[in-house]
Amino acid sequence: MEQLVFSLIHRPYVTGFMVFFTLFSVIEQGWLRTILWVVSSYLIALAAEWGSINHGIPFGDYQYHYDALQNDLVVWGVPFFDTISFSFLSFVSLSFATFFLLPIVGRGLNLSLKNNDQIRESWTALILGSFLMVVIDWIVDPVANLGEHWFLGKIYDYPAPGVHFGVTFANYCGWFVVALLTLSVNCWISKKLRQAGLHRPDLEPRAGSAFFAPLFWFGIVGFQLGMTWWLALSRPEGLDADRTMLQAVTGSFILAPILALTVIQIFKASPGYKKAISDSE
Repeated sequence: MEQLVFSLIHRPYVTGFMVFFTLFSVIEQGWLRTILWVVSSYLIALAAEWGSINHGIPFGDYQYHYDALQNDLVVWGVPFFDTISFSFLSFVSLSFATFFLLPIVGRGLNLSLKNNDQIRESWTALILGSFLMVVIDWIVDPVANLGEHWFLGKIYDYPAPGVHFGVTFANYCGWFVVALLTLSVNCWISKKLRQAGLHRPDLEPRAGSAFFAPLFWFGIVGFQLGMTWWLALSRPEGLDADRTMLQAVTGSFILAPILALTVIQIFKASPGYKKAISDSE
């Protein structure tokens, strides 16, 4: 219990994102689906991380530094705060995918998504959601690999560093597989619950709900990218500042087109855009 409390207090970024995820998820899909999402995603991530640190599958070969994790809750050799984060990462990635796929209704700050379970649970949404989760890792893992220079600590490393700022290509492939499995399992669970008469509570559009997923997703990557920029500009001793600056710039380039598409998607809901489309027809 002490180790769990330590993880919750000393990993506030994970705790904060979990709180926001819980509120967001309960609004969007109710308590039952939220609890099942947390349990299923945690177990899938735990199995994946255990397989990786012991057999190199599916994230490739890496190792945790348990001297830096001696106060944290560790399950099967895997930090609890690390594995539980897959809950909100997978959920927000699918929600962000549906932001691009579902019609947006309303205007101004009252924009909402016109919900459709068939689209939300389609292979298009699952694949796009999995890709968006991998994009998060493109930003998160490289800066986490520099944990000794910020408050995360040096909690892991790759015995054979990869080409993407020390992160291996196998890691990103593993993230896509785990993300796709997690989203597929939870969409299957949601279908079964719906067949049993247990529907999601957000059948009617909620004013402003269209902004939830984009803000949450960009909040996660923005925090990690901000930390990368802070390291690059503060240049702590022992850090390759030029390489970290390249890492920060590269991460910004990765996020820029997604941000642009998000703004365009919101703009498409404006009356002016709809009128222009109507006039052209």
